[in-house]
Amino acid sequence: MKKAGTIKKLAVYRLTQELAKEHATALAAIANQIPLIDYSAADILAEHKGDRIFHGKWEHSLLVLDENIPVSFIMAYEREAERNEQYLKHSLYISELLVAEQYQRQGIGSALITKFLEINKSFHHLEGTLLYSTQTNSAAWNQHVQNLYISHGFKHTGNKIYPNRNDIILTKTSD
Repeated sequence: MKKAGTIKKLAVYRLTQELAKEHATALAAIANQIPLIDYSAADILAEHKGDRIFHGKWEHSLLVLDENIPVSFIMAYEREAERNEQYLKHSLYISELLVAEQYQRQGIGSALITKFLEINKSFHHLEGTLLYSTQTNSAAWNQHVQNLYISHGFKHTGNKIYPNRNDIILTKTSD
């Protein structure tokens, strides 16, 4: 397992499929901190959802460990353009950015986004100009997450409405 760097003396690794299998239950527990969402180990390990294929998920995702304990991760994949207003272009889509509760408010999430943007400069499976994208809950209680992405150059470019929540879509062009 080759280290991709450090954040606040914590080790950062590419989240390979092997590492994900080893830590799937712990990663799902961290992911279940998100209100209105329910994750399982199978969700962490999934390589597609319906017709959507998670291209390059194990090449783009990162994991932060304290010793051998997961404390944060960013799950990302190459998302194909869709026939809707929200995702008109291929993008490197951040599906999850999470920090375990006891490690929050220490700058780990921000540093992980920085590391992610430094490491992920191109598509491996799709073609076109690299565009980063994510979506997050638009509720006031989630303003800190919205602000985190905006502080890294993401811009609000759309909305997605679900039966139980409304999300905003944020995108960033590559530097």
